Amino acid sequence: MPLSPRNWYFSNRINITKKTVILAFCILVLCVLLLIFGWAWYPNTKFVKDSRIRSSSDRLPLMERYNANCDSCVTNWDALLASDTLTGGELVQYFLWTNHSSCQLSHDFGGIMMNNPSGLAGQKAVCIDKKIAPQPGKCLVYSFGINNEWSFDENMARYGCEVFAFDPSMGLDKHDHTPGNVHFYNWGLGDRDEHDNRFNWTIRSLSSIHETLAPLHGYKIIDYLKIDIEYSEWIALPDIIASGMLSKIRQMGMEIHLDSQDSLEQHREWAKLLRSIEKMGMIRFDSEYNPWFVGNFTQFHLMGSLGYEIAWYNSQLLHVTT
Repeated sequence: MPLSPRNWYFSNRINITKKTVILAFCILVLCVLLLIFGWAWYPNTKFVKDSRIRSSSDRLPLMERYNANCDSCVTNWDALLASDTLTGGELVQYFLWTNHSSCQLSHDFGGIMMNNPSGLAGQKAVCIDKKIAPQPGKCLVYSFGINNEWSFDENMARYGCEVFAFDPSMGLDKHDHTPGNVHFYNWGLGDRDEHDNRFNWTIRSLSSIHETLAPLHGYKIIDYLKIDIEYSEWIALPDIIASGMLSKIRQMGMEIHLDSQDSLEQHREWAKLLRSIEKMGMIRFDSEYNPWFVGNFTQFHLMGSLGYEIAWYNSQLLHVTT
């Protein structure tokens, strides 16, 4: 018996609805299967990707390979530096490491433009965070190692600090440098007061200089201590620690110099010296390798930078007025 138009309409509507439900169910099953197999496949894909990243890093330049500008790269530096299996690459990692997040606003003061590669050399990082920033009109800066390049000293003077600059190698007598509020003395920085007969230089310890200049600036905290004295930092720094002068330094920027001919053990001792001031409360907030001062470490077969610009602030001197 043929269906009436009305019954025919409802019969076809039911068939279409059944087909729609079946199609929707099939799509749902397919999505579930894709989801299940997708999760199973994803970790393997991620592992392959990570493996490629690790293997390709072997082809990166040394400084990129060991760029450790994060706290999470290595947390136990003491254990690393004491390890019997310490490598030259791990030492580089320590020298490069920095806790950038400890200083929210860091500015570079001074420096000269260089080529091959293009960039600033000799600049010093200064933390401008309110908790530790030099206070314009009140701040005191000691700058050791000028070599006739006054950009750091002039910039700090423009910032509003009184600057005392020191360098025995320039053949200049005591004078006030212009422009800026910069007072120059032809003294070098060492671990004691002495006369260097080889170069006819006057060398003085930091505590002695601070005491001598106290009538001029008072017994103030040194808001920024700049040290760039071509390897003599390794002589002066132990005395700065032993004399108690570290507790009178709010920020310090220092270029450290490594020796391509020295042993791994000597470089380990230098690294431990830097680590000792960090354990005393100096927070490292900046570290940059010197791309114009590179060489081959002959004693432990490593090519890399021989100089690092490192900056710290003293966590014991936060919010201390001068």
